[in-house]
Amino acid sequence: MRLFLREKPDIEETEVEIRYRTKDREVEDLIRTVNSSSDLITGINDRGDTEIIYASEILYVEAVDRGVFVYRKDDACKVRNTLYELEDRLKDRCFVRISKSTLVNIRSIRSIAPEDARRVKLLLRNGEYLIVSRNYVNDLKAAIGMKGGSRR
Repeated sequence: MRLFLREKPDIEETEVEIRYRTKDREVEDLIRTVNSSSDLITGINDRGDTEIIYASEILYVEAVDRGVFVYRKDDACKVRNTLYELEDRLKDRCFVRISKSTLVNIRSIRSIAPEDARRVKLLLRNGEYLIVSRNYVNDLKAAIGMKGGSRR
């Protein structure tokens, strides 16, 4: 593998382009490494302090009362991002939309149970329950590899 680095003061944002003949393990590792730099999200805790939040710590994300909050095992932080921005940033990090206002980290799900009329109830690692809207059940099933799931 060859690495080329070029400083370009006239660009607004750092760009990374990976060229490969075949997408092998080395390329996959490189992609993961580059993507991991976007794993950080900043949020404001209940004391008003700015916190660095790793995507792997997030159980779910919810838009509530004109704000977006990320929920971790023991606390929540308000973030400046919109739900759509976070969905785009986290879609390759095992996050899936389960309602108009909620994204869930599928690694935080302890169990899944039918609720009613095609809805599903999730039990998370922290003991909280979330309801999956019927419009998003197939997306969740596809994300976790359950039969009957299909991505939009």
